[in-house]
Amino acid sequence: MDNLKDHLTTYLDSTREAMLWKVEGLSEQEMTRPMVGTGTNILGLIQHLATVEYGYFVECLGFTVEDERHDALMADPEVSADMWVPADVPCSEILDFYRRAIAAANHNIAALPLDAPATVSWWVPEKRDTTLGRLLLHMNVETARHAGHADIVRELIDGSTGMRRDNTNIPPYDPVAWTQLHANILRASESR
Repeated sequence: MDNLKDHLTTYLDSTREAMLWKVEGLSEQEMTRPMVGTGTNILGLIQHLATVEYGYFVECLGFTVEDERHDALMADPEVSADMWVPADVPCSEILDFYRRAIAAANHNIAALPLDAPATVSWWVPEKRDTTLGRLLLHMNVETARHAGHADIVRELIDGSTGMRRDNTNIPPYDPVAWTQLHANILRASESR
């Protein structure tokens, strides 16, 4: 029988793994380097996702987050504190933070049915009361969105591309073919 909860968690787990894969082989500086004007960096995206995992799958389900890193970020007056990592915080600490958040989330997801009630205090009042199922759908979208950001940031850092370790979902072009494709697309764009 088709199990929606299994599908939602399988997709979420796959995208979580993709996020962690995006930092493999990078130095601490590369993980934290802002690559666009908004400051987006891969480790900041991972830290943000950890706070969101704790928020949706622990707090919104009526449980208490027990994580010092989470508490520190939530107490920080800087509104974007979860999107970047200060130099005195080791990158490994943030990766562990994400793994802890995933473990806490998965524990609660496994224990509750999709129709379990949830309350999202930061959503507009008429949509605050929701369910675990909707939170799973929301986190699939949120994590996939940030995985896309991480894809682009990683490509800007060192040219690495791909959707997941086990399925890059990228044509098997050699460097010459990529250069030619880029030139074709640029020519088409400039011809408009």
